[in-house]
Amino acid sequence: MIEGSAAGRHETRVALGLVFASGFAALIYQVLWMKQIGLLFGNTSHAAGTTLASFFAGLALGSWFFGRRVATAPNPMRTYAWLEAGIAVTALLYFAVMALYRWIYPPIFQGVGPGALLTLIKFGLSLLLVFPPAFCMGGTIPVIGQFMVRERRHFGRISALMYGLNTLGAALGAALAGFYLPLWLGFGLTCGLAILLSALVALVAFRLSRSARPVAFQANAAAAPEEMPAQEPEVRLSRQERRQLEREHKRRRTPALKPADASANSPPAGGRRAILFLGFVSGFGVLALEVLWTRLFSQVLENSVYTFAAILVIVLICLALGALLSSQLARLKAPPFLVLTGLILAGAVAVTFTPAIFLAVTDGMQVVASTGSWFSYILLIFRTGFITIGPSALLLGMIFPYLMKVEERHVKSPGLSLGQLAAANTAGAILGALLCGFLLLDALKLWGSMQVIALVYIAAALLLPLRWDRASFAAKAACLGVLLINGLALKPDRLPVLSTDPLGVEERLVESWEGSDCTVAVTDSRYGLAIKINSHYSLGATGSYMQEKFQADLPLMVYPETESLFFLGVGTGTTAGSALDPRHSKVQRVVACELVPEVITAAKKYMTDVQGFDTTDGLFEDPRAEVLIEDGRHYLMATDQRFDIINADLFVPFRSGAGSLYTREHFENARKRLSPDGVFVQWLPLYQLTENEFSIIARTMVEVFDQVSLWRHNFQPGDEIVALIGHQPGCPLPASDLDSSADKLLAVSGKDHRDLMRLSLPLDPQTILLFYGGNLTAARSLFEDHPVNTDNRPVIEYMAPRSYRRGTVDAPPWFTGKPFADFVDKLQQICPPDRDPLLVNRTKANHRLPLAGSAFHHARIAEVEGDDESARKGWEKFVSEWTDR
Repeated sequence: MIEGSAAGRHETRVALGLVFASGFAALIYQVLWMKQIGLLFGNTSHAAGTTLASFFAGLALGSWFFGRRVATAPNPMRTYAWLEAGIAVTALLYFAVMALYRWIYPPIFQGVGPGALLTLIKFGLSLLLVFPPAFCMGGTIPVIGQFMVRERRHFGRISALMYGLNTLGAALGAALAGFYLPLWLGFGLTCGLAILLSALVALVAFRLSRSARPVAFQANAAAAPEEMPAQEPEVRLSRQERRQLEREHKRRRTPALKPADASANSPPAGGRRAILFLGFVSGFGVLALEVLWTRLFSQVLENSVYTFAAILVIVLICLALGALLSSQLARLKAPPFLVLTGLILAGAVAVTFTPAIFLAVTDGMQVVASTGSWFSYILLIFRTGFITIGPSALLLGMIFPYLMKVEERHVKSPGLSLGQLAAANTAGAILGALLCGFLLLDALKLWGSMQVIALVYIAAALLLPLRWDRASFAAKAACLGVLLINGLALKPDRLPVLSTDPLGVEERLVESWEGSDCTVAVTDSRYGLAIKINSHYSLGATGSYMQEKFQADLPLMVYPETESLFFLGVGTGTTAGSALDPRHSKVQRVVACELVPEVITAAKKYMTDVQGFDTTDGLFEDPRAEVLIEDGRHYLMATDQRFDIINADLFVPFRSGAGSLYTREHFENARKRLSPDGVFVQWLPLYQLTENEFSIIARTMVEVFDQVSLWRHNFQPGDEIVALIGHQPGCPLPASDLDSSADKLLAVSGKDHRDLMRLSLPLDPQTILLFYGGNLTAARSLFEDHPVNTDNRPVIEYMAPRSYRRGTVDAPPWFTGKPFADFVDKLQQICPPDRDPLLVNRTKANHRLPLAGSAFHHARIAEVEGDDESARKGWEKFVSEWTDR
């Protein structure tokens, strides 16, 4: 470290500050790039894996390349400044290149289609997008390390300190990018902030490089501090003298170190290979475990954007603390490989006992819940995360930084050593993330994969080249003991894969599948067979068969001439399959996209034969139907096919990634995929939306479609579901010449308000207007104070999890019951059905049906609240409007 003078100490502090700021900006870039490229290539594990591999490939090659080059650089700080400037410039170019890719990617998708070749093309395109800035990022630590480390004996301590501060900055960047900045500024301005920070780091580094005096790397590792020559007084050189000195240094091109005592102090023959090997294993294990830890917590968390950000921040904080502890550990005069063996074994033990700790903390994988505020819930996540994975991440995070201490005896140039170690570590990270995401989780499942990673660490400890002494033999024996503990303590086939009672009802696990994205299970309860993701997110059940069918039947009754449909989301297959019902005789083509392949497996196996009945209406066998394992948003963006109806399933707004299905860009892509008379149907679960989120989504759709209408799915207070339907310009609802007057009268004859729950109403292309709520476009003034949800500023994804925590058990925050019914009344007052431009083809009697629906809903709300008089009045108004009397 640059010591001995006030100027030297100032340079040290400034350089460490630059390392911290660089890590801060780097994680902002990574978080935003992963999100934005996911929207382009699809939010699948394979697309995310290829993007991450591209980013890490740039880091690894940048570390290796600049580590070699900086060994002979006359002014490392100036090289560092150019690297930070390169990051800023290439990150700025990313915006332009991304816009170009959005133009060229759809033709590529249409020409190649889903498959391995498309995955390879995605990898190539993501390389072109993120490789240049990542390449520059990879060189920053080796280059500034060349500037910071002036003596071999300080290499381990200073390098670990730099990695710790860099990772601590990364943790702060991940926290702000994951929790606040996209909501406050949007992705574009947040990325701009990171670019500005990189530019400022470059400017400070340029300024520092002007005054920094080149100092040769000191070779004598054995010299004690008091044996070192006295610090020469600082000499102020003119610019011409500095340039002359740099030219002379560059002309000689002599390595910074050719130690005379190298042979005398050389370590065991396999030491250097062991260091690089451990660097590789460290990167492999940590990234593989990060994938597994994320999957682990997805079983018990609500899986919003904040929960995934919290896990990332926890890992980074632990890695940073591990590096800082390694910096202090490097001061000890202990055999480095022996210390490494202890660290690896401690980490392996922590990984081995992670399942037991996790099951204890979560009470057998029960959903982590909090009745407090959003902030208290986030604190609960952090507490659970630090208890569960903190020990493993901290101990394993000490290994790679401590390797710098072991590397001291091999150092010829700090930058060269740092570059080689960083390249090996990052190469391991690439393999760990890809192997775990693509192979291990599918083959060995969650617990088995965790056991294998622990075994990899134990094997690495056994292979370390220790001396032939008592301490080394004890370390090897400890390795064998930990190996035995791993085999006895971690029994993957006996550990649960999901919560045993996630719904609070008697429920039996029928079968489960652990895939690279999530755990999918089929359960059986009094609600029938259900398909669930990660213990607590239900995709539907046989008990809700009629409700799921109605999501397809309603738009098909409104548009009975429909020939082609696209379903965004498959779930149980009941909704998409309903379009194939013989009642919808005009349907010729059905395309359905499902993101999770295991969901398709579950639906095929259990939903096509429920006591001899196919609840999917032949979805997986009918030649008119095509079921794709693909991100539905990505498919609509990239395909050139057009559909009469695009039917988007219910998506929980506060789940990570779901917010992108309510953005303006997604709605615009859907509109482009519609036929001239086609409609886009977006279902919304009001029992998971506040009025604020509903208004944001409504405002966003109104911005995209010429006319947007609101339709009820049911009249059940507290469980309301609605559809927002986007219509093409100049396309009102088609006329219906059916005469249902007799059926309508028969349905209510002899009934009163006490029959509300048992009422059976005739539904056909005419009476379906009972579910019509109103014209949102005509009432757009109601949403003007709400923002538009965009890919750049995804307010739904970031606001919905917070809104979810604002209510209480007695007063939930959802937009259901009377508040929603009053909202529909307001719509019908602003744009009465008889003046609604969407209903111009309908008769006067039809115009009264939406009013009948509103009266019926109010009667049901009064009935649930025990207000018999209001229920009676609501019933009388309903009958009057329903029968046109």
